[in-house]
Amino acid sequence: MSEVQPVRLLILCTDLIFSTKITGTAKSLGVPFAVVRTLEKLREQLAAHPIATFIVDLNADRVNAIEAVRVAKAHAPSPRVVAFLSHVQVELAQEAGNAGADEVLARSGFVAQLPAIVTAAK
Repeated sequence: MSEVQPVRLLILCTDLIFSTKITGTAKSLGVPFAVVRTLEKLREQLAAHPIATFIVDLNADRVNAIEAVRVAKAHAPSPRVVAFLSHVQVELAQEAGNAGADEVLARSGFVAQLPAIVTAAK
């Protein structure tokens, strides 16, 4: 029987296509992950696991993604926070950076770097 690995990658994404792309990449690279859709679940996962990387969709529905960045960065030890959004949302990108995101990427850049981002969570 194999040992269950602790979650290393945390994902906040409500877009089904992007969520599937991220989780599929994590599965194929063998990186243990969890998907959260609320700030409460984010806090629970941060408290329960040694999260290395938190990926957050700044355009997520029904959740304050900027507050999610703040919550993740306030946790000790804080994970690397990688945020992604539509390339035309310059103000939102700046707000995410000000909240503590380590990287803020346009969706196209995020997809191009996804394997490296996920691998870094191992």
